[in-house]
Order: sequence, then C-alpha cells, then structure tokens
Amino acid sequence: MIFIATCSQDTTTSIVLDKFDVADVLRFDIDRPDDFAWDFSGTGFVISDKTSGKKITDRMLSSFYVRKPFYLNRIDVPGYGCLENWRREETIELFRDFFRECQKRGLVALVCCKDGRYGKLRQLLAASKYFRVAPWHFFHGELPEELKRGRWVAKTMTNTSIGRDKMFFVKEVDPTALDLSYPWFVQGRIDGEEEVTVVYVDGETFAASAPRNSFDGEDSRKSIFTNSDVWPRCALSPEEERAIKGFMDETGYRFGRFDFIRKNGELWFLELNPNGQWAWLDENNEHGLVSMVANAIKREDAAHRAHLWRH
Repeated sequence: MIFIATCSQDTTTSIVLDKFDVADVLRFDIDRPDDFAWDFSGTGFVISDKTSGKKITDRMLSSFYVRKPFYLNRIDVPGYGCLENWRREETIELFRDFFRECQKRGLVALVCCKDGRYGKLRQLLAASKYFRVAPWHFFHGELPEELKRGRWVAKTMTNTSIGRDKMFFVKEVDPTALDLSYPWFVQGRIDGEEEVTVVYVDGETFAASAPRNSFDGEDSRKSIFTNSDVWPRCALSPEEERAIKGFMDETGYRFGRFDFIRKNGELWFLELNPNGQWAWLDENNEHGLVSMVANAIKREDAAHRAHLWRH
C-alpha cells in the first residue's frame, strides 16, 4: 500500500489519486490529526484513517510518497509556547523521521535525493555546469562590491512568513538600500522574453511557458493559480533536454519542477523545486502530465513491493 503524507488543502494529491485504486493508497492529512490514529513501536506501526476505517501497517507499506505535509493555517505562537504548536511540532517530527526511515529502506516514491537536499546555494553551483546562471550573492553584514552596479532582484531561501499573512516575493531592489543586519539572497535581473517551467518525472519532461509581460512584477507565483491559462505547453531543444537530465543526474533527483527564464533563445536557470506544485499545468490531464506522475509512482511502488518494510 502507498502512504501519501500531505495536507487537506493539497488539490494536487486529489487529482493524482484519481489515477489509483483507492484500496492501494492511504492519504494522511497532517493538518487533520483528529481524523487519524497511529502507533509506532519496536514491533511495527499502524496508521488508521478513523473516517474511512482504512489502515496501513509495516507489513502493508510498499511506498511513502511525500507531498505537502504542512500546516497552511498558521498560528501565532507566544514566546512561552502553546499546546497547539507542541502538538504540531511533535506530529511533524514523527512523520519526518518516519520518512527518513523509509528513505533508508528504499521505500520513498519519486520525491527524494540520494545526495542530500539541494538548497538554493547547491543548486546554483550545480546549475552553472548546464545552464546560463545570472550572478548571485548570499551576503550579510557588508555589501559586496559587485552589487553597487547593475540591476538586482531579492529572493528568499525559505517560505518563512515575514509577518502576519505576509510572504517574501521576488522583487527588484537597490542593494545599497538594504539593511545589512539581515541575511540577503540577491541575483542579477534577467530581462528575458518568457518564463519556462519544466516538470521532470523519472527521465521524462513536461515544459510550459508564459510571456513575462503577463505577470504582475517579478514573481510569477502571484498569478499561477489565477491565470494558469497563460502557460501553454512548449517544446525543449535536444540540448536543453540533455542539460536538464544532466543536472538531475548530478543532483540525484528523479522528480522536480524547474523555473527558467528564456532570454535570446537560451534558458537561464532560476531554481529547481524538488517537490513543487505542478497539477495546474495540466489539471484535466489533457496532455498526460497527471498520468506521467501517477505512472512513475506506480512503477516505483511495483519495484518496492519486493522489499517491504521488514526487509
């Protein structure tokens, strides 16, 4: 049985589940703990969906597919702490460690990396071997001399909130005006013609593009879910396909969604999201993206079934 760890707001998982026999999957929404019961011990584990009555045990688990096991409804935690935050952190850590154990046993489906997670720093270092990459700096305390010239955009390494319902979006900045008591990630502004996103699924690619003038500001995330129709499927050259595969082979990922800017016909690398949202590109599976992901999970699960939890 496939165990999917996510949250109740994750519509991507709902779309993918249409391609599976419901008896083969247990979906765990981490933000709805009252709907589940679990027990992990030295003799094994059992996780139960109290609503449907479905259970998964160590003898049944064949694959762990991690999606978005997050609490999207944030809470303000007082300095002295609170019970709700304690409950959340305890649950997150348990299932994070469960995921690590499944990864060690070779039971993680699609979303994992054999060489440790590649954050923004490691990605940019690796990407320069395969794509055009704009100059970048992670800095604090002193302004690098290069940033006193040219045009730059500020980015973020995490999705951490910076205030009540406020997120850090990509924005063009004057580096000389930045407060150097904060850590900054800036990159040279790329004046390209279009943004290109590529979903890589176990050796296959699905690419879509959108003109840059269709976005409000520098960050395309603001309009993805409200204006997804501007992302028609596009073609990649054989050289681009090889570069993407080379990057994935080097980093050890088998799944992820790339963000690029195309400038003068060349792809400029922005980032790889190792478990990014993708269903909005082909929500009704008209071009086979949903099937591509589902079939990759099924292939891995079939291989895992010969090496179940206790082996």
